[in-house]
Amino acid sequence: SGWPSVNVFPYLSPNPSNFMPFQIEIERDMEEEDLRISVVDVYDLASEIGKEFEKIIDRNGAEAVTGLMPRVISALEQLEKLATRHESTSSYIQELRATIIHLENEKIGKAEDRQRYER
Repeated sequence: SGWPSVNVFPYLSPNPSNFMPFQIEIERDMEEEDLRISVVDVYDLASEIGKEFEKIIDRNGAEAVTGLMPRVISALEQLEKLATRHESTSSYIQELRATIIHLENEKIGKAEDRQRYER
């Protein structure tokens, strides 16, 4: 299917007082923020590398980068694919989180209604 396997059940707490199911996830996401790279970041990086290659070529001739350039281009292409996959996966995870929050709120609401009805 292309989407990662996500186990959402650990976040569904039977305790309705648990209002922060993603607190740990959010903290981990913030710590990992520096490790993330967007497609735009990859394009910016490719542009900077291209400018550096031009400087090397101007000083030393095209032969100086002939062997390296295809490898760098290949690495940048792979990085672009990974960044694209990360962006779509992140979007999917955000949708799942929103669904979980909605379901948890619905569950809490039903529990409150049940308590009112039982009184």
